[in-house]
Amino acid sequence: MQTNTYRYAGLDEVGKQYVLCLLDERGKNPHYYQGRSDTMKGQEKCLGLLKAPRKVLAASTPLGLLLLATFGEEKLMLKGEDEHYAIWERAGVERGRKMARFTALLLFSSFQSPKILDEREKHHLLAMQGEAMESIRLLGDESQRSLDSLLKGKEESSVVDKALCLEVKSRQDGIAVPEKVPTAPPIQEEDSFFSRLYHTLQKLK
Repeated sequence: MQTNTYRYAGLDEVGKQYVLCLLDERGKNPHYYQGRSDTMKGQEKCLGLLKAPRKVLAASTPLGLLLLATFGEEKLMLKGEDEHYAIWERAGVERGRKMARFTALLLFSSFQSPKILDEREKHHLLAMQGEAMESIRLLGDESQRSLDSLLKGKEESSVVDKALCLEVKSRQDGIAVPEKVPTAPPIQEEDSFFSRLYHTLQKLK
């Protein structure tokens, strides 16, 4: 196995054993290693395995501190055992191999550039924006009609109530877009990182 093809590493420790998960530059092809974290031989093995990956995420344990002293903050990211790993465990990620892979995927995701939308996704986004703008236009037209009625002296309770309701609605943070048949096909990203991360988390629970 050539470890130089792997770029991201997630590390977990259970008792005196560490589990290491390596991912390639696409966040795929996980490969696992394990060893003793409390012996010099086990620590040297771990150090050797982590020379190739450019980014590593580990817990703030004695082994993690050793890795930090060896590789520096530019390469190694430490997360608190109680503040992070314990919370991930309570969320359903099992310690060991599954936690190691989870942390490697988490690390991979933090270094991904924003996704460039393709033409279908752009069309879908523009359609949603168009619906929102049309809702705003209709609200403005209705508000103007109610205002005109009040200026013409029509002070019936129904007109006043409607004007007040429109005023309140116009001040809300968001404009409700009427539900209707989508004007563009839904975005499907079965091979996206977040889709794979979601499915992976479902399997880890």
